[in-house]
Amino acid sequence: MPKIEYTLSFENYLEMMNGSRKKVEVSRIATGSAIGGLCCFAAGCSFLKMNIGSFFPGGLLLMIGLLLALLAMFICLFARAKPLPLDPTALRREYDLFHADRRTIEFDEAGWRLSWYEGDEVRPWSCLRHVHDGDTILVLATATTGYWLPKQALKCVGQLDQLKTLAESCLTNRKKLFEVPMRPSALLYSGAAIFHNWHRYLLTRLLSYAALTLIAYWIVYAAPAQKVGNLWGLAVVPLCLIFGEGLIYVRTYFKTDWSKAAQNAEITSDCLGYNTKTDRWIAEYRRIKAVREIPGAFLLYFDRNSYHLLPKRSFSPTQIAQFREIVGGDQGMGE
Repeated sequence: MPKIEYTLSFENYLEMMNGSRKKVEVSRIATGSAIGGLCCFAAGCSFLKMNIGSFFPGGLLLMIGLLLALLAMFICLFARAKPLPLDPTALRREYDLFHADRRTIEFDEAGWRLSWYEGDEVRPWSCLRHVHDGDTILVLATATTGYWLPKQALKCVGQLDQLKTLAESCLTNRKKLFEVPMRPSALLYSGAAIFHNWHRYLLTRLLSYAALTLIAYWIVYAAPAQKVGNLWGLAVVPLCLIFGEGLIYVRTYFKTDWSKAAQNAEITSDCLGYNTKTDRWIAEYRRIKAVREIPGAFLLYFDRNSYHLLPKRSFSPTQIAQFREIVGGDQGMGE
């Protein structure tokens, strides 16, 4: 059993932390639009309550408030998570406290043993779920824990390739039933996102859409001098909102760098397998919390807030039936 002593360098730690801390920044325009919209709503309601004019100024202020609120909502939806600026002083302190100690790894065909000041951890290869081949580190990850190994230390003793081969073979040496492409069409991607968000936040969406529809009814039909027309025209409001939401997901689809994502998913009897240039990982069916099926795709939920999207276009009818049997068919989302 090879035994390698190593110490993570500060450069290794920076690579570990790179891109791991992100936040969504809301612009000042969105904040100003939301505050301005609220003020316009309040002023418009006040003018209408005091019976000052009809559409002007009360109705006009309400319409402006609605437009500002929609602007703030769309800006927030377009906002993307950005990496937090790294504080060298804080990172250095974290590194010195938790990662600067000397460690030892031993491995063979059965598994690996990691030793450091807190004790030993012994893991069989069967618990491995993810291998990441970074620039300076090799990461072995189980379902709960990641182990960061400096590649330079492994190269110095000639064990890097052997360790990588053992780890990757554990993930790839599984009986593959068939393989399907992962990249969906823009329409399928946006449809799946809309379905997910409506299913996950159904009550919130219904209340929000109902409120916006009522505001539109009041602006268009409820002014004293306005005759009530065909109320079926109000159906345009939620349809426009859904269409706008779909456009946002389409934009996200075309801004995504699909070359960094897994191109195919390997379907086996007990898990899904994914491969990229730097990563190999598996997702076990037993960890699935829910399976939902929409026209054109399967949505597999390994947690409540995200899903794996498998397009059906390359499934044969036999494979679809087989896959439904493997993953257990349509289930309710566990709370």
